[in-house]
Amino acid sequence: MKNTFLIIFGFFITAWCITSCKKDDESPLKNQFIKRTNQPMIVGDSIYFAYGAGSLNGGLSTMQVVASIPGAQGTGFESITHRMTPAGTEETKVVATSVETHDVTSTANLIDTNATTLRYYYVIPEAARGKQISFAFSVTNKAGNKASTSTPYYTISKMDIKRNDMMIATTTDKRYFSIADMKAYTFDEVEAGNLSAKIDFIYSYAATISPSGTAYAYKHTFVSPATNSIYFPAGFTIPDKWTKNSTAMERKIGTMVYDGQLKMDPSITIFIDDMDLINQSFTNSANYVINMTKDGGIFMKTADGKYTAFIYINNVEDANMKVIFSMKRYQNN
Repeated sequence: MKNTFLIIFGFFITAWCITSCKKDDESPLKNQFIKRTNQPMIVGDSIYFAYGAGSLNGGLSTMQVVASIPGAQGTGFESITHRMTPAGTEETKVVATSVETHDVTSTANLIDTNATTLRYYYVIPEAARGKQISFAFSVTNKAGNKASTSTPYYTISKMDIKRNDMMIATTTDKRYFSIADMKAYTFDEVEAGNLSAKIDFIYSYAATISPSGTAYAYKHTFVSPATNSIYFPAGFTIPDKWTKNSTAMERKIGTMVYDGQLKMDPSITIFIDDMDLINQSFTNSANYVINMTKDGGIFMKTADGKYTAFIYINNVEDANMKVIFSMKRYQNN
């Protein structure tokens, strides 16, 4: 997919060159962008564009993008172009002598070429959260011609995201989680910092539990501090002195709650967005979820109603009593 635009643009330039001799008023400079990002645009992530241009009267000189809000560090053009060989391997070629970004403007100074495509990445800053943003692309050639095109306005998500490299729980380490902080704590950290009021859910593991004398599969489980103790495994308790939040939990299983951003699988085009979190109902929800499995999902709402979150289970490890998960979080008004 990432090289399709370059191929299409090459065909476009070829066709244009063939027909332009018949059109005296044909512009000698053409440009086009394609927005590659099709997932919710979240602060800290990037919006990715492919920007292509071609010139009939001299080599290209510069490409430029002006964003309506300055991007975070890492915003700007690549200096290389990408193409796929007939053998199916990707090749790159340097086509810019320099690339730079200052405030809202990113510029690429091009090597003498008549047609090329560059990737532009906009790293979404905190200042853009919940706002609309647009981009003005332009290109010049050595003959002094200029062409430009602009994007529509895109709405930046209000959500936060934390992927699975940071969200890991075991029964012997960090197992107490704060949705407000998007962070895990150990028991000692909660005690030392008097943080119990921040704890929304706790990771617990046991092969089975027997709350009514009958054994049920328990395994990887999240409980809120206020969950009835019959749903805790033997030997696990919440200190009486702790604030016991009751976090609403709504379990979801199946591909409809897969999230390409949290699963980190580009083939998945299903995403949890702001409206999914805003509209999620917690009527008759429990405050615990038992026997979680890989690729499961859980919607949660904090006891104070301030946050709604979606938890995606990336992996579980029975032998290590461990769960690895990701989170999207929306702060309610």
